[in-house]
Amino acid sequence: MNAARVLAVLALLSASVVAVGQARAQEPVWRPAVSERLVRLPAGYLEKAVEQDFRDSGLAAALEANGAQLVGQTAGLGDLQAAAEAAEGAVAEEAQHQFLIAKQDYLRLMGHRHDLERRRIETQRTLYERLLGRVERVGDPGDDPTLAPLAEKRSAALARFENSVDKVDMALFARGGAEESRYSAEYRKHAAAIEGLVDAINAHPMNTAPEIDGETVGKVEYLRHLIAQAETEAALLDQRELVLAYMAKLVALDALALADRAAAREAEDRGWPEIRDVTEAVGFFTGRP
Repeated sequence: MNAARVLAVLALLSASVVAVGQARAQEPVWRPAVSERLVRLPAGYLEKAVEQDFRDSGLAAALEANGAQLVGQTAGLGDLQAAAEAAEGAVAEEAQHQFLIAKQDYLRLMGHRHDLERRRIETQRTLYERLLGRVERVGDPGDDPTLAPLAEKRSAALARFENSVDKVDMALFARGGAEESRYSAEYRKHAAAIEGLVDAINAHPMNTAPEIDGETVGKVEYLRHLIAQAETEAALLDQRELVLAYMAKLVALDALALADRAAAREAEDRGWPEIRDVTEAVGFFTGRP
């Protein structure tokens, strides 16, 4: 192995950045829509619905494939590092060269993953911002003010009906009827079933109001919380990208060091003298030894 091969790693580091940038335009995307169905979902189910929509997207598939590649690449790094540390001489230089290439491939894959994750975060945040704007502008369809009067009228009608059934029963008993009205019994059975179903719906985890730090919040507050959460994820991704940049810098320095060692060994193998000071040649020009 010669120094030129090692220096090629540096060229690969620069070229891979360009290649990834060119490939980004062809990457799968995730385009969730602010549909009427999504707007009407209970706040507690909203985040889960958005997550499911993401899982069905091409962007999620790309992230999954990238993750599988990273698992294999990370496992290979450990093997190559052990081989490079155990080898000696020219074999060690070749092993170190292969280790550098593997680290460069890891950086490329992880950089690509960061790009995909940033797309997901930005798309998610934009979706929540649009949902929040819609709810703030026209209100939450799930909290339609016209539903409250209807619910009150329905409750009043049920109360009147229940009262009328009781009166019918009392009239029947006054006439000496020995049994409760069959219609009354059917009504009570149905009313109990409806009450049980309503209680189950109200208690269902997908229909309960979400909580933040133990406090129940509405859809507007919850959407603001999800937007802030996405911004936090973006900030953490910025930090991970900074770590990746320092890792790339170390790979570049390792490549330079390996190239320098390889060049020194090649010069030694060829037996070239090392001229360090121009004064060593003065005698040739002055005629003095």
